[in-house]
Amino acid sequence: MKLPLKWLKDHVEYKVSHQEFANLMLLRGFEVADIIPEMKATGVVVCTIDAIEQHPNAERLRVCSVDIGKTDETGEKQNITIVTNAQNVKEGDQVPVALDGAVLADGMVIHPTKMRGVESLGMFCGGAELGISDAEYPGAGGDSVLVLNERYENGDKIETALDLEDVVFDIELTPNRTDCQSILGLCREAASALGQRFTEPEIKHIEGVGDATEYAEVDVLNDTLCPRYLARVVTDLKVEPSPSWMQLRLKLAGLRPINNIVDITNFVLLEYGHPMHAFDLSCITDGHIVVRNAKQGETVTALDGKEREVSNDMLLIADPTKGVGIAGVMGGLNSEITDETKVALFESAVFLPENIRHTTRKLRHSTDSSVRFCKGVEPVNAEKAIERAIELVYELGAGKVVGGLIGTCEEKIEPRIVHADIKHVNAILNTDLSGEKMAELLASINIPVTVEGDKLRIEVPHFRTDIESGLETDQDIAEEVGRLYGYDNIPPTLMNGDTFRGKLGESFAREDEIKDLLCSMGFMELYNYNFTSPQEYDALLLPADDEKRQTVRLRNPFGEDQSLMRTTLIGGLLRTLRLNANRKSGQGRFFELGNVHFNNNPELPEERRLLGIVCTGADESFYTLKGVVEQLFSVLGAKQLRFERGGGEYLHPGQKAHILLEGECIGEMGGVHPKVLKSFELEKSAYIAEIDFFKLLSHLVAVKKFRPLPKFPLVPRDLAIVVDEAVEAQNIIDVIAAAKTAAIVENVRVFDVFYPKTPGEKGIPEGKKSMAFRFELRSEDHTLNDEEINRTVNQILKALKFRLDADLRS
Repeated sequence: MKLPLKWLKDHVEYKVSHQEFANLMLLRGFEVADIIPEMKATGVVVCTIDAIEQHPNAERLRVCSVDIGKTDETGEKQNITIVTNAQNVKEGDQVPVALDGAVLADGMVIHPTKMRGVESLGMFCGGAELGISDAEYPGAGGDSVLVLNERYENGDKIETALDLEDVVFDIELTPNRTDCQSILGLCREAASALGQRFTEPEIKHIEGVGDATEYAEVDVLNDTLCPRYLARVVTDLKVEPSPSWMQLRLKLAGLRPINNIVDITNFVLLEYGHPMHAFDLSCITDGHIVVRNAKQGETVTALDGKEREVSNDMLLIADPTKGVGIAGVMGGLNSEITDETKVALFESAVFLPENIRHTTRKLRHSTDSSVRFCKGVEPVNAEKAIERAIELVYELGAGKVVGGLIGTCEEKIEPRIVHADIKHVNAILNTDLSGEKMAELLASINIPVTVEGDKLRIEVPHFRTDIESGLETDQDIAEEVGRLYGYDNIPPTLMNGDTFRGKLGESFAREDEIKDLLCSMGFMELYNYNFTSPQEYDALLLPADDEKRQTVRLRNPFGEDQSLMRTTLIGGLLRTLRLNANRKSGQGRFFELGNVHFNNNPELPEERRLLGIVCTGADESFYTLKGVVEQLFSVLGAKQLRFERGGGEYLHPGQKAHILLEGECIGEMGGVHPKVLKSFELEKSAYIAEIDFFKLLSHLVAVKKFRPLPKFPLVPRDLAIVVDEAVEAQNIIDVIAAAKTAAIVENVRVFDVFYPKTPGEKGIPEGKKSMAFRFELRSEDHTLNDEEINRTVNQILKALKFRLDADLRS
């Protein structure tokens, strides 16, 4: 927000340096980003042309003898020579001259130079060289040398002579301080920073002649999006340039002067921070303003000449036949003020900020007005703005005011009372201020406060919409008191508060444990993208009805190869294997813990967390991967682990198994199908496992129990039996583990399987196979004797015979 010093001096007494003022504002929470001089050129002075002669060597150049206010010891003038091609100057004129070392507005540095053999000690300047226009000084807008209209002392700085030696403060605002998007708001804060009391100027109410409703009427059809709409009518308009003082202030604040009517609305926008607009009432059908939602597909040509299509969720200013402006954004070209306008309707309204933000985003168009509406305006200021505009119309003689206000107000404008706890405010700030001191500080920015015991009763001014009611009142008031008291006056202290010991949740702790275990077994962790391609599911040989085909498609993907959310980690693991093989990294063991998503819920996709393990290499096999899974589950404390034949189509038909814990399937593992290996361009066999992490977590015991090492020796035994070819090793292990025996049976594992090539080979009948198992026997309280060992073995054989019709191999 630009704050011209000239405007600031209208409201406060300014007796500090510019840098001191910037520092004072910074301590109040307003950073002065830049201090911009009104006159951008330096080293330019006033001079009088005493004599002009034709250049001896150039037809278009003239040699001037100019008085810059210098004299010698005897009091004689010491004129200098300036060579110029300007044809609009004559002897006796006063003009600006840039001397040696002067810097012009465009950054050019002036030095003495010879022009066709005649030395010129400077350069005459026009408005362009000085960086000014007609708004700053009449005649400066031309492209020739500026001839001064009044007499000044020769040698005076041009900025002093033209009263352009002030500056403009460019102040950074925080989003919550919408009241400071105005000159008056910043002046209020500046006055407080300078130790003065700010008095808001009174607006003279202009009651017009006649009845305004005879010229215009207003209907608001959506008072939620437009809680207040006010209008005034002005006839007999005199559209002409604004007075120089108004043009200068507009330009210094960053706006371009247009004409008196438009400039009045822009002047009020800057002064009060409330956007306004003026319509040519003759262009409004029946003089009837209708504030309504736009119709779908309706178009409005805005003041910038661009036609924009609006939608039914946008608010439109219209008449009975057409749209005449996009509410809160820009007026329509079909109702703009022109030189021929005779009757104008001034508008001041309050629009819902959320709707204006939506409109500007959808139209991709933002203006000074829309920025303010997006941050929020309030109804009291809306009335002040339109009253100020009509006062300026009256003062400038720009037209004849008709009647009074027309409009509606659906928003409450009664004073808002909040209460703040004095003790709590002090606790927030680490201060010990009395309630009276706080009231004094707040009064300096026009916030009325009375002390009621240990509370502050605050009448929130209409312009302070950032001060909340309820729980946030103490914090908001503490912020105001703190910056007004001065943060530099508050003694610094170390932070304090309650401390507590942090702890990872169970799932995070288990994840870390799994990662540490797998890393200790030689695996490296992966992080793959959650996105994948549709072709990857074909490469994995997934059937059309496979659950993994229930993918979530992205609306705006990077490309087709990343258009789906993954439902499995397998594709990413195999791609990583290929990448490492191509780069000859020598690493063949990887794992990933990641999320997958299934489109199996109409409201929200289901998210699962999976653990993927993959290995490849000369020493890897189905059994090494199985050993990794068994070791992992053993250390984690999982019980009743078993493997059953089965698994996805991407696994080798003879090397795949479901992983079960306590009877629940939590994943699958196996060798990768040869066709899948080919699709992923893998030359070596690979083995992969995928486990549902949260299902695994549900089977892990929270507290592990200590089990002492056996005190008595273990007795190993081998057992070879003949069973049907269809019987699986896991079935036999289950029978051995469940058998009622005299000794404890542990660590049952298969170590040999023999299929006869011909019937009867090595005594194995047709349709049978031989399987050899090793297990350990022990007792908790004594050393087993031969009788107990033999009895246990016989009990196992009986159980196998009964359950599986298994015979001891002879």
